[in-house]
Amino acid sequence: MATRGQITEKAVLVHEDEYRKTFPIESYVDETYWADLPIGQRIRWMLKQQASRVVAFVQKALNTSEEKAELAAVWKIFKQDPLEPFVIYWKRYVISGMGLFTEGYVLFSITNIHTLFQQSYQPCWKTFTECSEVWTQTTDYFQVVGIILGQLLVGFLGDWLGRRWGMIQDAVIMLLGAIMLSVATGTTINGWVIMYAISQLVYGVGVGGEYPMTGTSAAEKETPGSRADKLHRGRNVVLAFTMQGWGQLANHGVLMVGLLAFNSKGSGPCSHEPTVRSRGWGQLANLGVLMVGLLAFNTKGSGPCSHEPTVRSRGWGQLANLGVLMVGLLAFNSKGSGPYSHGAAGATYRFSFAFIAVFIAWLAYFRIWRLKGADTHLNASKAKNKASGYDSGSFGMLLKHFWHRLLGTCLCWFCNDFMFYGNATFRTVFIGILVGPNASVMTNWLWNLLNVGVSLFGYHFAAFSIDWKWYGRKRMQAIGFLADFILFLLPAALWGTLTGSVTGTKVFQFIYFFSSFWNQFGPNCTTFLVAAEVYPTSVRSTAHGMSAAVGKCGALVPTVLFNYIGNTTKFWVVCWAGLLGFFMTVMFIPDATGLDLLEQERRWDYMQQGRGKEYHGIAVHPRHLSLFEKGVLGIHHQYNPELDAEAKKAEASQKVSQRLQDEDVVKIADDQ
Repeated sequence: MATRGQITEKAVLVHEDEYRKTFPIESYVDETYWADLPIGQRIRWMLKQQASRVVAFVQKALNTSEEKAELAAVWKIFKQDPLEPFVIYWKRYVISGMGLFTEGYVLFSITNIHTLFQQSYQPCWKTFTECSEVWTQTTDYFQVVGIILGQLLVGFLGDWLGRRWGMIQDAVIMLLGAIMLSVATGTTINGWVIMYAISQLVYGVGVGGEYPMTGTSAAEKETPGSRADKLHRGRNVVLAFTMQGWGQLANHGVLMVGLLAFNSKGSGPCSHEPTVRSRGWGQLANLGVLMVGLLAFNTKGSGPCSHEPTVRSRGWGQLANLGVLMVGLLAFNSKGSGPYSHGAAGATYRFSFAFIAVFIAWLAYFRIWRLKGADTHLNASKAKNKASGYDSGSFGMLLKHFWHRLLGTCLCWFCNDFMFYGNATFRTVFIGILVGPNASVMTNWLWNLLNVGVSLFGYHFAAFSIDWKWYGRKRMQAIGFLADFILFLLPAALWGTLTGSVTGTKVFQFIYFFSSFWNQFGPNCTTFLVAAEVYPTSVRSTAHGMSAAVGKCGALVPTVLFNYIGNTTKFWVVCWAGLLGFFMTVMFIPDATGLDLLEQERRWDYMQQGRGKEYHGIAVHPRHLSLFEKGVLGIHHQYNPELDAEAKKAEASQKVSQRLQDEDVVKIADDQ
């Protein structure tokens, strides 16, 4: 039996161990926080922890950089099994971003399909002699309206019922929407347009929920307070988000391969009917595709065939979408360039949505039967707050204490989406300047491919550098906004010069693509991340959904507005969103780079107990606060590492006492 002295010695040792855990080496030098180090020592410490390739070359003697350690681990796994690193990447990032894959696939297909419809059925999509112009235009933004509804609804449900149930309902609604898009029809062509718009609205509700669910789940992937949480949380979230970009690239790649495989020339006039190849395997394959398409898309398998396009129906999603569209167009139209028959356009459009429905069905299966542990952090927060349903008390405190952060994440996301979707909306204007107003659908898609490649580089460069303490989220977002402001201002001010000569057109081309890079290596990635990490667990999904919904309003405004203003005016309108985003970032966005979620929850606990001003930890360090929180609210004055060390000792003692009491209870129960 243990003596009293042995018990006391054990308590002291456990207490010291708990206390030391509060000063992890990835954030502290002894008991000094990295941001409190003298400037020279701080720079050396940051470079040593996360050395870039250039720094690694200069600092060859340093073998402790995070990148080097990770590369060594990957190489060790690769030698044991060459495919294992890809399996790990699939499980950690591809699956978590699969919802955004489907979002990118369908949302960004609207512009591509619209271009096809404008060429294949002009009375409905260009001259509006057979369709309502109002309903035709709603197909550009009805999905955005659905996304806004889904972001608000599922953001709330994610904090009420849990992350897992939110993700399940997202997948189910998206599957329903994809099926509706594939089979949408009507007694008239205008009736089909109406059903097409309504189907997009339904699909949009499911897609909208992916924003708060993917963002919060990726941010909560690691154990709070762990090394990975501090050093890789940003990368986890952004790599899930890059699925949107990879989707665009895969789509274009499939389209180009299909053009070479099915068209044999890549150019030339197309028939007005979906004919087949004249000889060999091409004829056999095309005939098979046509027969399957006739059965799938005409609903009967025998004539007469419908003449309207009324057949069944961010990241990797956009890529896959363009691939399916191009392959479908080539398969059903027999050529890669126009004019395109009504049947070819309809079959291509329905095939593209039926294709993505298969992926969504798998996603629904995975989330229902295979997804585990998505609610671990939320359940722990609810247990601590003794909240069984939605934590309305925490939401009230969010509005009271973090309203300025909510203002910042909402308006910055609004400015980003205004630029991002505005850029996508006048993409055809840009391509028209480069290749002329009568460019074929295939030409438009090929130029889109180049833009996607540039954007994809920005996505991954952001993921690579977003956790660097000397750069981080806030600086990346501010610089990205400012760069896009300048790059959109130039075409507005120099429109005549840039569009009036060959040299000017080349400069315009560079400006357009460079703006895509800075948008991805900037606010398009960071707005998604920041809204998932600067709020407490109990209301994180709600705050992320609210921020995303306001952001999507920024996508909705240019979609509608650009129907009524000229090309030069579009650039004048969009550029100011970049400048506003820059100022909102500087003023209201805190920098959580290197700050773990556990420490933020620790501050939140103090605030819930009405002792917010007694918290003196690193969550109120000037490094991690916005300019508004420092200059107006003066929250940084609370930071005091000495007082915080004393508080940590008291908290460690309390944990040790509770642990020893629990052990005694278990021991007594075992003895009995």
